[in-house]
Amino acid sequence: MLPIEALQERIRQSELGQELINNPLLNKDIWSFEELGYSKQECDISTNRNIHFEKFSLSWLKLLAKFTVLAFVRQKLSLKTIISRVHNLRHFDKFIIAEGYNQPELLTNSLLQKFVASSSIKSLNVRQATIAIVTRLWREEGWLKLTYIPTKYRRNTAKVETIPEEVLHQIYENFDLFPPPLERLFRLQLVLGCRIGEMLRMPRQCLKKEGEKWFLLRWVAKIKKWKFFQIHPAVAELVREQQKFLDKQIDCDSDFDNLFCKVSASAKHGACGKSRPGWLRFNKEPVYMPELLPEKAIQRWLRDFSEKADLKDKYGNRFYLTSHKLRRTKASIMAYCEAEDEYIAAVLGHGSLDMLPHYRKRSLERLEKEANAKGYVDMYGRVTGFKPRKRRYERLAELLKVNTPLGECHRPTMLGDCQYRYACLSCDHHRVTLEDKRKLETDIKFLQQDLEKAQTAGQERRMTEINRLLGLLKTRLQGLEKLENLKGEKNHGS
Repeated sequence: MLPIEALQERIRQSELGQELINNPLLNKDIWSFEELGYSKQECDISTNRNIHFEKFSLSWLKLLAKFTVLAFVRQKLSLKTIISRVHNLRHFDKFIIAEGYNQPELLTNSLLQKFVASSSIKSLNVRQATIAIVTRLWREEGWLKLTYIPTKYRRNTAKVETIPEEVLHQIYENFDLFPPPLERLFRLQLVLGCRIGEMLRMPRQCLKKEGEKWFLLRWVAKIKKWKFFQIHPAVAELVREQQKFLDKQIDCDSDFDNLFCKVSASAKHGACGKSRPGWLRFNKEPVYMPELLPEKAIQRWLRDFSEKADLKDKYGNRFYLTSHKLRRTKASIMAYCEAEDEYIAAVLGHGSLDMLPHYRKRSLERLEKEANAKGYVDMYGRVTGFKPRKRRYERLAELLKVNTPLGECHRPTMLGDCQYRYACLSCDHHRVTLEDKRKLETDIKFLQQDLEKAQTAGQERRMTEINRLLGLLKTRLQGLEKLENLKGEKNHGS
């Protein structure tokens, strides 16, 4: 049996414990994040202000939890991460009591694994990470030596929830339902790819101009630094509109120094006190206050917007918009346009490249589906889809596609004359489909006849040109045969 005094002594003897032991918060069961060194701004945005320890029943586990939180704060972990881990430790407290264990010496690896396995599928990996991290910390510091060997659960492929093209079109059509500052907020997030917390922390004076170039000051949460990013002049103009809005709506003498303020148009209760649909907030005149806009309020606005705008996917299902889907859509568009991983990571403020393969994989899957659906073959015989760098989503394909006698031209811009006129076969932007196969076969037959005539006449230059064209046509024909095989395998599989 480990008395609480013995545990306290172990902690006091450790290197980290000596640094933390005199913290006055250890005598309290409710800690405010501001007391822990987090800014009022961070607390206002997250709406998490306190950590609660009063619900711990086991005194030794409560003490360990407190020192563990102080260690996490020292590592500068986010409020959300700390709250999640304390939440899991509280569940652990209840679990071991229910299992009939109240002393740490009795805790075995199998019991810890049972606790992790008892969580829902959604939270299993988070719970396992919490137990693995805290037991390692306790063991390394000499506070409590528990053996825990994480089970290798099959990790689901990271779910990359982005906004489908048809829904994004609906969003842009209905953006003006939002109060102007919120419309600008969400437009900017989609363009910048920021986390919503980073958007809400953006300072009022966040623009600077050097020559003809505009730069925007952003907080990058992963590296915890402010950085300037170059932006398009149109993005700068959107920011300036928001700055002018604040100058008009909020007293210039106010010390409110954020780009986005609180927007209130609550529609929770009717005249009789009954609950009313949240989307009714869009029918009310909003009130603007010189306060930070909380993340929870953002999500409520987006959810109510989804209903007010009647957002639906191509299957007719309600699509609920979240701020993170705006960010992920930005990442997917960049991956789809073949931007480099390092560039995507820099724009999104990722701490590593770990998440980017999921966007890249989703982009490749999308191209494969497109190739199967549209069945294009390029000048190199590759089965492909329409993907010029300047486009965003498939809807633009119909705007940019031009029919030619030899197939389809997918040149990104059709302004001015084409340098490849009458020479589509040599152009990178030219595509053929299975519908063109018979026409290609006929062209090859005619060219072979022309080649025989040129050989008879001894026309060397003519023979060279015909062989070049034959090569281009045969390459496309081979690509179409691959496409036929792909479609045949797909039909056979289904």
